[in-house]
Order: sequence, then structure tokens, then C-alpha cells
Amino acid sequence: MARRGVQLLMIALLASPLAGLTLFRGNLAAAELLGLPLSDPLAFLQAQIGGRVFVLSYLVSTLIVVGTYFLLGGRSFCGWVCPVNLLTELADRLRGSEKIDRATLPLSANYWTLALVLAMVALTGVPLFELLSPIGIVSRAIVFGSLLPLLLVGAILLVELLVARRVWCRSLCPLGGFYSLLGRLSPLRVGFVAERCTHCNECTAVCPVEEVLAPSLEQNSPQVVAGACTRCMACLDACPTKALTVTLGYK
Repeated sequence: MARRGVQLLMIALLASPLAGLTLFRGNLAAAELLGLPLSDPLAFLQAQIGGRVFVLSYLVSTLIVVGTYFLLGGRSFCGWVCPVNLLTELADRLRGSEKIDRATLPLSANYWTLALVLAMVALTGVPLFELLSPIGIVSRAIVFGSLLPLLLVGAILLVELLVARRVWCRSLCPLGGFYSLLGRLSPLRVGFVAERCTHCNECTAVCPVEEVLAPSLEQNSPQVVAGACTRCMACLDACPTKALTVTLGYK
């Protein structure tokens, strides 16, 4: 419930200017919250590589965001803030318990898409991801009250329903790739108490990136260290024996 509350609050903040409120202005690429400037790190990298213009205030606003998500676990942006993740979780719900096998792309694919985006920006000077990003499209659609750009998001959901499970958020989103790198170093992690585990697999059933739990379940690793973990904490809610916990620090 807490995570759903944060996701809906983020949508409300994006839409707040439509109601004449000024506490939040902008979108998930660049915004102000109560006057505090915030910048998406991937948008910053694209601006530096493509525009080759350094602005100190832009760097500071980016470091605020990077520092926050470093402390919260990197891909906590994906699990708690990103509106596209909320939509792809809806696609999972619509699929339900259907047993038709579908492809699952490797988690490491988003590192390659991150590298590809930055290479294309270097070659063209155009911030391509900001133009085509479903994250940007959804946030702009909320900010400006426009529905037409959501056709691309609808196409992604259709692919996820019929072809590959959570193809965008798990494996193709370059921003997710960036936050995965950050998540590898984050001190906020899911911990594992081996003696409590009964191997009921309830945790893997609810985890959007269940591969990250494998080292703990199979080798008794005391922490989930994979950067792809979204810190959604669904596994903690699902575990009947409380074998999964929240931990701070490195073990």
C-alpha cells in the first residue's frame, strides 16, 4: 500500500500544475519540487554528451537525484516512482495466472540499451531517449493532459501481454540500466535469513525480477546485491516466515 501511495502521489504531482498548483513543476526529466531543482541523470548525461555544454546548477540538481536514489537503492525509482512501471504491473495483473509461455529477455539487456542511447547521442547530438522514452511520454501526457502520445505506451503493454513479460522495465529501459549500476553500490538492500527460509517460493512468485533472489535462495547469500532489484519489497510482504528483511550496509 505504501508503494502504491507513492506511485499515485507521483502522478498527482505531475498533474498538479493542471489544477493551478505550483509546488511541483516539470516532468521526470527536469522539475522543481518546492523550488528545489531536480534533474534526471540520464537526461543530464545526454545533455553533456550531445550539447557539450556544462551548467553547474544542472550538475547540482542531478547529483541531488543520484544521491537520493543511491541511498534508497538505485532502481527504487523503477519500483516506487516511475509511472510506466505502474502500467506494466497492470499488464501483469491483466495476464493473471495464465500459463502460456512467453519470452523473458535477460536483465543485462538494459546495460546495452544504455550504452546504445549514449552512443547515438554522441553521434547525432540529439537526446534521443528524451524524445522516445515511454517515461517521458507518460509524464508529458499527464502534465499536458494529452492522450495521443500514450499510443506508444499502449504498444509496449500489448507486447508485454502477448510476447514478452515486462520487456521494457526489466530489460530495455536505459534509465533502468543506469539505476541498476547505482543499485549495485547502494547500502539499502534486501537481506536474507537462511534459517527461516522454507523454500516455498512465494517471494519469487511476486518479484518482478525474480533472478535477483537466486543467490540468496540457492547459495544462502545474506543480501540481494543485484542492481536490478527494484526495492519494491513485495518479497518481504509475501514471505510467510519473514526470511527476507530490509538491511543497511554491506555483508
